[in-house]
Amino acid sequence: MSAPMPQPARPSTMSVALQAYPVDEGLSAFFLQQRRLLRRYLLAQGCADSDCDDIVQDAFLIVRRRWATIAYYDDPKAYLYKVAIRLWRRHDTRNHRGGYRDDHEDYLAALADPVDVTAAVELTDMLIDWFRQLPDRQRDVAGLRLVADLSEVQTAEILGVSVGTVKSQLNAARKTLRRLNDRDERTGCGRPGQKGDLL
Repeated sequence: MSAPMPQPARPSTMSVALQAYPVDEGLSAFFLQQRRLLRRYLLAQGCADSDCDDIVQDAFLIVRRRWATIAYYDDPKAYLYKVAIRLWRRHDTRNHRGGYRDDHEDYLAALADPVDVTAAVELTDMLIDWFRQLPDRQRDVAGLRLVADLSEVQTAEILGVSVGTVKSQLNAARKTLRRLNDRDERTGCGRPGQKGDLL
């Protein structure tokens, strides 16, 4: 009698997923180029620092699943931002309805805050506060144009508005940001040099 044939090991779920959506160099480069900008954009939109990384990760996972198609888009960056905006709005709506059932805010608040030492430029708390004071449309446009560094056409496509609307809302946002900067400098709250090149 012969010994039974060994059965091949069943592949893990993770290896099946990796084979289904292989990571190519283009996706890796896209991720490395866009992740910090996307995180900065979400912070400027009012997303909690603790939630930004989760939303960025989820957005890139969605892009990864569709990368074979998205890689050939004229502007994959615009698609990434559309996905992230939808995820952020869904997350924000869920939080306003009472949050998640498994919130661990007390536990997370007690932990040390991780710092991204590779981030070359971080938005200051003052700039984030100023962005949060902008009207919604101005904040959306200013975040995409100034923080995420998208073109007027890309911003218009993502928000579903005309290029003229993007220009006028950006101009209004810049005026509001200058006014907030001037107010803070007059009251002594502002620190010189904090506004950067956004204004």
